[in-house]
Amino acid sequence: QPWQRLKNLSFYLKLSTCRCHKTKKIPTSKLGEALRSVGKRLTAENIETLKKQADSECNGGLTFEDFQKYVTEASKIEKTDEEIEKAFKVFDNGEKKGLINLTTFKHSIMTLGDKLLPDQVDALFKSAGVDESKEFVDYKVFMNLLKPRS
Repeated sequence: QPWQRLKNLSFYLKLSTCRCHKTKKIPTSKLGEALRSVGKRLTAENIETLKKQADSECNGGLTFEDFQKYVTEASKIEKTDEEIEKAFKVFDNGEKKGLINLTTFKHSIMTLGDKLLPDQVDALFKSAGVDESKEFVDYKVFMNLLKPRS
């Protein structure tokens, strides 16, 4: 699994260098996208902090070696399954059934923290296979979307 992730990193760098052939670097503005593409689960605030660090250390672009360093850094701060599940349990209203109210959840992800736009919420629900005609959904469908890709 770790080897597969390194292959993904290598692929992303090659893809990026095709677009940025003069510098052979990933722009620091794409750091969050690159980290998420290899399964890192970071908040927008975490990504912004890493981008600022990369800007100051890497002159606006990351080599493959630089990127590997930021993958390691991201691994130290990314959210664990337990932390994510704990966040979803807030929507369970203490009933411990694993069900969340879709209306409440939708409103929350559009107004709190890393806010999503309506089309992003629709894409999220579609990816999770959520039937929006139902009032409740098992939060594990969203947890499965957030699991790192191997």
